[in-house]
Amino acid sequence: ACGFVVGAGCASRDNLELAPVKGIVTLEGRPLPNVGVTFLPEGKGPLATGNTSASGEFTLTTIRPGDGASVGRHRVVLGAAEEGEASANAAAAIPLRYRQTETTDLWVEVKPGKVNQVRLELQREGR
Repeated sequence: ACGFVVGAGCASRDNLELAPVKGIVTLEGRPLPNVGVTFLPEGKGPLATGNTSASGEFTLTTIRPGDGASVGRHRVVLGAAEEGEASANAAAAIPLRYRQTETTDLWVEVKPGKVNQVRLELQREGR
């Protein structure tokens, strides 16, 4: 079984280039805790997800915890955290445009060979 798992991991890496992604989500300058962060690749490829901590920080996962996201351009969508201390208030605090694939204006370019540091700075609707 162990050999199979290692083989599967190597096969995945051959077809998919990942790079580590860490970041912070803020709303008008304040860290936003308990938020789910999803990176959707512009082209083909799997999505990457993470959840913000109490300090608004996140690390993305595609296959293995903390392995990052596929290299390339990604649309970013935010929502309620999938793990940890989910909070209805945190999800409600996210302006609607960032919660939907069709309306989010958050885009991130994941570059190979380095830890990508991302700052997602959200602004409230309208005002």
